[in-house]
Amino acid sequence: MSTFILYNERMELATSLKLLIALAIGASIGLEREIHQKKDHHKNRSGALLGVRTFSLTTLLGCIAGLLYVDHLILSTLFTTSFILVIISNYMITAFVTKESGITTELAALMSFLIGALIALELFPMTVTLSLAIVLMLILAYKEQVKNVVEDIHTREIKAILSYSIIAVVILPFLPNTGITFSQIPYAGQILQTFGHRIGEWQNLEIINPFKTWLIVAIITGVDLLGYILERMFGKGRGLIVTSLVGGFVSSTATTQSLALQSKHAKQINHLIAASMLATFASFFSLFIILLPLNPVFTGRIIPTLLILVVSFAVASGIFLLLSRKQSNVEIDKASAQSRKIFSVKPALIFAGLYLSIKILANIALRLFGESGFLITSGLAGLAGLDAMSINIAELSRSAIDMKTAVLAFLIVNAVNLIAKTLYIFLQGKREFVVKYGLTMIVIIILSFAGLWFA
Repeated sequence: MSTFILYNERMELATSLKLLIALAIGASIGLEREIHQKKDHHKNRSGALLGVRTFSLTTLLGCIAGLLYVDHLILSTLFTTSFILVIISNYMITAFVTKESGITTELAALMSFLIGALIALELFPMTVTLSLAIVLMLILAYKEQVKNVVEDIHTREIKAILSYSIIAVVILPFLPNTGITFSQIPYAGQILQTFGHRIGEWQNLEIINPFKTWLIVAIITGVDLLGYILERMFGKGRGLIVTSLVGGFVSSTATTQSLALQSKHAKQINHLIAASMLATFASFFSLFIILLPLNPVFTGRIIPTLLILVVSFAVASGIFLLLSRKQSNVEIDKASAQSRKIFSVKPALIFAGLYLSIKILANIALRLFGESGFLITSGLAGLAGLDAMSINIAELSRSAIDMKTAVLAFLIVNAVNLIAKTLYIFLQGKREFVVKYGLTMIVIIILSFAGLWFA
């Protein structure tokens, strides 16, 4: 009897939690709608605000309909049908009166009802349902930006999206997810014997995995395409800060070099240094997106390090913004920061080639010289960029190296990469820019090694 009561209590607790989540999501969506409609000069077509209360009740009703679905199908269907009829009737009446045909709010209400039902039925994991709610709020919040992008879209944007779809949807799923090892290469054994090595030591050395290599191409091109979309939505006319964040998401090195060139002709450079810090700040979010699907465990281990770096660059940019006497309206030369092409697979293929070369060299150094050789190779690879070697480290941390060595290698690569950026600035920027940027990099590099404590 006690077991039955406990079971019921747990069920009631789960049901209560679902209802609370539905209410919270509905309130969040309604808050966005209410703020938008209050700012909108035309308000709602009917003159009434559909805000927090309406959307809270909408998701709550959807959740109740979902909870009733299993044991009380007729009642659940009645709730769902009645709600849909109310939405349709409201739309038809207000559209007839005001002669306006927009249905954004009505669709948002239907989507909110569906989200409530999904919460109750648990057809998808809760994280997926919450993600749908977040996407809905983003679409509603940035309605004007999305509308402007869609209205200004051109054939080349369509071609870019279709090209990326071919890479990520058509080609990637059909590639074999099997590594091609050194022993499968013709005459590899004879070549090794020439240098006094046996094939047994090298036969399991993976040269290429077609699926993983093309996955990198898909991720890199996807990040570039996302960066372009963000630039179209927020980058133009929003000043140095937003443009630096967008440029850093695509290429922090190129953005920093562009800012260094601007410093030669600028009387005040603190705002430029702040922008360069923000560009690097944004690049770590891009790196996180790239590494997470490749090796979630390694990505989780370097999260403390990434947090240290993100916070350090955020604080540094804030300090230099405060030091600047007035806010600069100078914008980055986006043509220097990134290619004007929306989508190009060539840079991604070059990156994949660089990735494979570094991977092979790092594996060879690991076998010949142990972890010390691997760390030296990683440091040298950092001169070429952070992403390629970070991907290799993520791959090797699965089996070839322990996690602490992987984190140390990531820190070394990042340190070398930041030093390399300073050298690039030295060749192109103003002396004051170089000194301030370089000293800041030294402090941040030292702080970043605190990430070893969490490895």
